[in-house]
Amino acid sequence: MAEEKVSVKVKVRTANLLKDNEVQRLIDEQCKLLTSKQLAHVIGLKSDAALRKQRSNGRSLFLYCRLGRRIFYPMDMIMKTLNENKVVNELR
Repeated sequence: MAEEKVSVKVKVRTANLLKDNEVQRLIDEQCKLLTSKQLAHVIGLKSDAALRKQRSNGRSLFLYCRLGRRIFYPMDMIMKTLNENKVVNELR
């Protein structure tokens, strides 16, 4: 039996598209990305070597995006990860 291919046509309406200035505002306000060096500085590492090693071993604590050869860490995911892994000290 031959498989039947189904195609879906999507109508893009200009009212649904963001204008260039809206896209830039979204990027500036919501989509903060850090490089490995910036993240290392934020979390108090001497260099980004530890982050690089974690990525190469597949054990990175932080989610990251690879764009070409560059690595970026989304700030919102960094904050979420730090919040999920916080330790509360209790008095004995």
